[in-house]
Amino acid sequence: MLSKSQKTRQFILARTAPLFNTKGFEGTSMADLTGSTGLTKGALYGNFYNKEDLAMEAFKYAVRKVKDLVKERVDQETTYKKQLRAMLDFFAEYVFHPPVPGGCPLMNTAVQVDDGLPGMRRVVVKELMSTVMFIYNLLNKGIRAGEFRKDFNPRELAYTIFCAVEGGIMFSRAERSDEPMKIIVKHCKKLINEISI
Repeated sequence: MLSKSQKTRQFILARTAPLFNTKGFEGTSMADLTGSTGLTKGALYGNFYNKEDLAMEAFKYAVRKVKDLVKERVDQETTYKKQLRAMLDFFAEYVFHPPVPGGCPLMNTAVQVDDGLPGMRRVVVKELMSTVMFIYNLLNKGIRAGEFRKDFNPRELAYTIFCAVEGGIMFSRAERSDEPMKIIVKHCKKLINEISI
């Protein structure tokens, strides 16, 4: 059971994660934060050290929401091949219906912290690598289970799938069309079929 302070932190994160994910760190003002939560600046900073700390925790909150939904979808499948395909289907639907408004928190935040906010950058890189490793582990388990061939590099394919999906999300959202993402998902599924036994 959450304590009162933990409930307050969760409330703040639920209200501010969409702001940071939509407007970015620089674009989110203190007025935005107090307006969305109904709390004073003092109340916000009573729960978080500063704006960067709040943004970092809001990012983690947003990524956790996405990961929980991906895991829920993937866990419904019985083979590693089906799990990878389920993950791709999730992201195909996710493009215009993300669990946190604003699109992919990984992509949005990675672009923002590229040249600044070194503390946040480390957290973003850790999450990027975690997602690549999630795909890598599914591929490796599939090899061990005899679902996939052994003559490919699972690390390279994990990066390829992840970067393709992120690029598909970016292009589809910018173009306001799901066609780029559909093309990427189809291509990634073809790659998975090519390594399947």
